[in-house]
Amino acid sequence: MRIPSGKIDQNIYFVAVDSVDLKTKKTGLTGFTVLRERNGLNRAFYTTPTIVELDSVNCPGLYRLLVDEDTTIAAASDAEEYVVHINVAGMAPVIRVVELFRRDTTSGRTQLVDANGRVDVSAVAGTAQTPRDIGASVLLSSGAGTGQISLTAGVVAANATQIAGATVNTAAAQLGVNVVNAGGTAWNSGAITSNTFAAGALTAAKFAANALDAVWSTTTRILTGGTNIVLTKGTGVTGFNDLDAPGVRTAVGMASANLDTQLAGISTKTANLPPDPADASDIAAAFGTVNANVGTMNGTVNA
Repeated sequence: MRIPSGKIDQNIYFVAVDSVDLKTKKTGLTGFTVLRERNGLNRAFYTTPTIVELDSVNCPGLYRLLVDEDTTIAAASDAEEYVVHINVAGMAPVIRVVELFRRDTTSGRTQLVDANGRVDVSAVAGTAQTPRDIGASVLLSSGAGTGQISLTAGVVAANATQIAGATVNTAAAQLGVNVVNAGGTAWNSGAITSNTFAAGALTAAKFAANALDAVWSTTTRILTGGTNIVLTKGTGVTGFNDLDAPGVRTAVGMASANLDTQLAGISTKTANLPPDPADASDIAAAFGTVNANVGTMNGTVNA
């Protein structure tokens, strides 16, 4: 009998006879031991020999052994002999020899070879192949023709015509990019600390509406020149530290809180003054006469 290399579902048959008379058929036997050897190597007992009695009534003494251990021949061999020694108490030992051979083709498969010697492979390592399957070790050849890829030093040179299903537009942004470095320097969370803007780069048109108003309203400002602020006529200025009434009095040196009272005191002092400058000269002349008379009196008393 011949068994293909690697098959483990083939059976061989033997007849069990009495170990004494060597002719009486033995039925109901169990507990067999099977010693095997392949091509002079790997001699060993079957771990779990599978032996089945066919029919003790219609064919007494007929058994079958499943050949399912060490059935693969060496890689360099085309065929090897395989022997088994079957034994059990009360039975004459049985020896069976079979041939293990390497098949030229895989069972159940047909190779399709075209006129150019090309072979259609339906499965690789037991895995069914589809037109898109490419093995991990396939070597790609560089080319510029239809269906080819330009390769240089393991780098694919590709001209993209679409991005996310849309035709590439060189005039508009189509990709969102997370920038790690800017000008060779690691990006610092969007902060600009040392670079400068070119002249004319920042103009009113470059800022969104209300952007500068938002900046102005976030902190306290200090006006340092007369041109910092221009008010429309009729528009008031609020927020200054205005002087209250005591503060105004202190600033102008007033002791009383009533300006009318202060002005009335001045009026009292000036009400008796001559109505015109000419009367003032008369007063001066009168004072001169009085002074002269007083001087005469002093001279008389002293004499």
